Amino acid sequence: MSELRQVFVGPDGKLFDTKAEALSYLRRPKIKEALLLVTGKNAELTEWLMENQEKVEMAFETGTIRRVTKSDHNKLRKSLEALKEHSDEHKLNFLIENSDAILDSFRWPSVKRMDDTEKAVVARNTLLAATDNNEQLVDWILGNKDMILSAYEAGIEKRQINEKAANALAEYRAKKAAEKAEKAAKEATAA
Repeated sequence: MSELRQVFVGPDGKLFDTKAEALSYLRRPKIKEALLLVTGKNAELTEWLMENQEKVEMAFETGTIRRVTKSDHNKLRKSLEALKEHSDEHKLNFLIENSDAILDSFRWPSVKRMDDTEKAVVARNTLLAATDNNEQLVDWILGNKDMILSAYEAGIEKRQINEKAANALAEYRAKKAAEKAEKAAKEATAA
């Protein structure tokens, strides 16, 4: 029996299972170009930053509460469906029988809230582990954090804000602020 599945083909003929993977692959030259500017045309450092993008980004996200996105929810749903289809083992029956409950109740493990200094210490330790204790490189990454993270965003088209909607929101906020100030003034004179 043959299987039909959708794939995405890149301009060089490379196949991708998801659109996100294909778009990420197409963004690589733009990310590399942006990182070359950040690193001062250091090809070795640029290549290391590209290969370890996930580690660098995760180092800076430590201590941040992670929400379950629609994408995460869909990945879990597809994984549970695949588990149902391809599993004949009795050991997995509990997961199969309770897959709907697992999907409905899924959330990422709780994270201890950290202040900025704690986050900086954890980010430094994570980067030290990723760079084989190269403190000079870690100090450079921490010093150029914002530029590196914005370089990783290269090639992502920013959604344009509707000017009419932005103006309407500004008017609404101004109106509410005026109402709040008026109410506070009335309470002050009444007291």
